[in-house]
Amino acid sequence: MPDELRGHPDPALFTAALPAALARAVMPVVVGQGQADESLQVPDADGVVVSGEHFPLPLPESVIRWRPARGERLLSDEIARRQRQGARLVRNFVSTMTAGDVYPNWPGLLRLSPPDLDRLRKTVLTAEHRALLQRLPKVDLHRHLGGCLDLAGQRRVGQSLWEAMSRSQQQSALEELRALGWQQGAEWPDDWPSRLRRSGQRAALCAALLVHNDEGVLRQQLYGSTQPRVALKRRHPEGFSAYERPGELMGSAGLSEPAALPVYAQEVVRLAREEGLAALELRGSPHKYDPADPVDFVYRLREALLQAGARVGTQPGAAQEDLRNGPHVGFLWILDRRNHAGAAKIVEAAVRAHAELAGFVVGLDLAGDEAASSPQAWSGMFAPAFRECMFITVHAGEDEPAENIWEAAYHMHADRIGHGLTLHDNPRLMARFRERGICLELCPTSNLEVVGYRDPVNPQTEELPVYPLRTLMRAGLPLTLCTDNPGISCTTLVDEYITASRIVPDGLTLWEALALMRQGFERTFLPAPVRTALMHAADQAVIQALEESW
Repeated sequence: MPDELRGHPDPALFTAALPAALARAVMPVVVGQGQADESLQVPDADGVVVSGEHFPLPLPESVIRWRPARGERLLSDEIARRQRQGARLVRNFVSTMTAGDVYPNWPGLLRLSPPDLDRLRKTVLTAEHRALLQRLPKVDLHRHLGGCLDLAGQRRVGQSLWEAMSRSQQQSALEELRALGWQQGAEWPDDWPSRLRRSGQRAALCAALLVHNDEGVLRQQLYGSTQPRVALKRRHPEGFSAYERPGELMGSAGLSEPAALPVYAQEVVRLAREEGLAALELRGSPHKYDPADPVDFVYRLREALLQAGARVGTQPGAAQEDLRNGPHVGFLWILDRRNHAGAAKIVEAAVRAHAELAGFVVGLDLAGDEAASSPQAWSGMFAPAFRECMFITVHAGEDEPAENIWEAAYHMHADRIGHGLTLHDNPRLMARFRERGICLELCPTSNLEVVGYRDPVNPQTEELPVYPLRTLMRAGLPLTLCTDNPGISCTTLVDEYITASRIVPDGLTLWEALALMRQGFERTFLPAPVRTALMHAADQAVIQALEESW
């Protein structure tokens, strides 16, 4: 440091140009806070943004005065011009950027800077984004109550059932297991699911198996015996039953026992919170869980979910409470197309539950093997639900012709379709779905397991078709991603987005994933006030998650 500048230099020194020797020793510092201007980050027609790359300012060596070459842009002029046109520039940039989008995205995203928006649109979703996906608010529209618990949850339900049994009941269950061929530490009989279903104390036997086997044995018997879990409906000797095998110790086996319901509901809520779900629609068949009084089962399920911390009903809470104190849960009553017997009474019970439990029972679902009966055959039986203006979703077109989807739309008045993977085989119907806003509930992992599609990480799938998600998206069809049976498929909604991006050509961008998540909020059957409040809260939560994760 020159002596003239050390300590307390004479103020008069700075009233005129400094000598060159002193000027070279000075580093100018601007103290204060500038105001961010998004217009400076919008590329112009030549791709120029205000940055050091396009407006370099050379550091002085011996010359301390600098002038731009004739005709060269002045940074000050460029900033002034952009600030005058700032609002229009940003609007035009966003409008141009989103012009080709099929789905609307979260409004709050438009508050992000142009570089951040560009980053969302260009970044392909991978497993590296798991933490971000976990934080983002999501809705699962297709989750079966009987197939939603992970193995840890199943074991807790089994433990609660076992502890509720008397000593003699426990002993009877263990004796029947031995009689059916179970020995401690030995391989289970190959046909163990059918043996359990024939038993008069199925729930007790399932509880005994869950309690008296370690996790490794259970995982091998439930999942390992049907590996590889790809295209099971066509490749495995047991067909669709091989897909259902991991769910044989839960579902109706446990839900039919009152002692299991509180713990079952606790596990449902636990998993939903761990996945970051703002809401979910469970679906199940109360007439299978409590044939004598299925409506009473729905009442008990609702109460158990409330006690577990879920939100139900027609009115939302405060915006942020709907996300923090969730999930908000609705219920869809499933009818099995394989069983017409008593269907009319079941529909009447569902309509009654819908009237008495407004905001919780939100609609009807027709499920089961599509080959058993067509949707058209069920139209008359669903008439009471149509009269009450109940929402309808139908499992159709998972691995069957698009004709089934047509019947679901035109005979069953479906508001949503479960799977609908063959819809792209009928371009006219696909166009009509877009016009009518009929939403598809796609479940990538279960679709891989049941139907089979090409997966880059699995060489055994090379000859299988490409998953049609990209085709359906380009057609502008309303759709969102769901889990189906997360306990059976060992998946979560976060996993579904990662899997979808992996199996779709060129992957899904973060921008596309956010738009698909928003579709879940838009297409839920939950009451309109709840849906509106959830979307408002989620819009804020999306921005917060992005800001904290980036």
